[in-house]
Amino acid sequence: MAQELVQLQPGTQVERWTIDKKLGEGGFGAVYKVTDPTGSYALKVEGVNEQIQVLKMEVFVLTELAKKCGRHFCKIEDKGRFGSFNYVVMTLVGKSLQDLRKEGPGQHMSMGTAISCGIQCLESLEDLHGIGYLHRDVKPGNYTIGRIELNEQRKVYILDFGMCRKFTNDQGVIRKPRAAAGFRGTVRYAPISCHMQRELCRKDDVETWIYMCVELTTGNLPWKNVQDMNAVGDYKRRCRAEPFIKELFGGCPREYVEILQYVDSLKYYDAPNYQMCYGLMRKAITSMNAQEFPYDWEKGPGGF
Repeated sequence: MAQELVQLQPGTQVERWTIDKKLGEGGFGAVYKVTDPTGSYALKVEGVNEQIQVLKMEVFVLTELAKKCGRHFCKIEDKGRFGSFNYVVMTLVGKSLQDLRKEGPGQHMSMGTAISCGIQCLESLEDLHGIGYLHRDVKPGNYTIGRIELNEQRKVYILDFGMCRKFTNDQGVIRKPRAAAGFRGTVRYAPISCHMQRELCRKDDVETWIYMCVELTTGNLPWKNVQDMNAVGDYKRRCRAEPFIKELFGGCPREYVEILQYVDSLKYYDAPNYQMCYGLMRKAITSMNAQEFPYDWEKGPGGF
């Protein structure tokens, strides 16, 4: 039996925060825009009786990242319990990469913007992996840009750590994989290991990131209209070889193919070579003769 989602009306006070408006809701609670005398922030709420306490993970991960000066993460301003819900107040961000992609001509970003955003998205995963966590739900809807009024429209943030899993133990040693792991994440972007119900590792976050980069670049993933989860897994496997590899990477820099082939060669315990991936992404900007800046949404009325 699902819990009633906490609903807060505009004007309501939660401690020192005034609810401005609802920004959206996920499976476990809602997100609101709130203000206090210092400015505008995002407030996430979750009923205290929720079976799965997502906010706890979110707070823990963001707190750990803050200690390490993570480059692409919201800052926690406040957290606590108020009535029947837990809440966390964090940096308010701008539009998601998913929305920005759909606003572009052909529902994709320009080459330079897509590659450059891709680099920032991978940096955020490198930082997350650096504190021993996998994200396990990498997708354009979980990345946003900063707010234009704060002049952060070139900064990419990663959000939503509710599906994170710690892959190291307290000594920093990688945990042994479980024999079987349930499906986690979003079918469209999930790595092949996920379809096989295998324990995920760092390379899986990076594989998912590549699918996301393809979609930002071309507006398309060949399996996007396939409903059956197993069929999607088969499609992804097929796209590893000729002639189908062209179906996945048509219109993309060939460096994307190189990165995928490298990632596919990695094993469970391997640390991805992020620097090599950034190098290939930078090379792609040059080889495609693309312009990194300004980003598409900086280019005048309506952003494009």
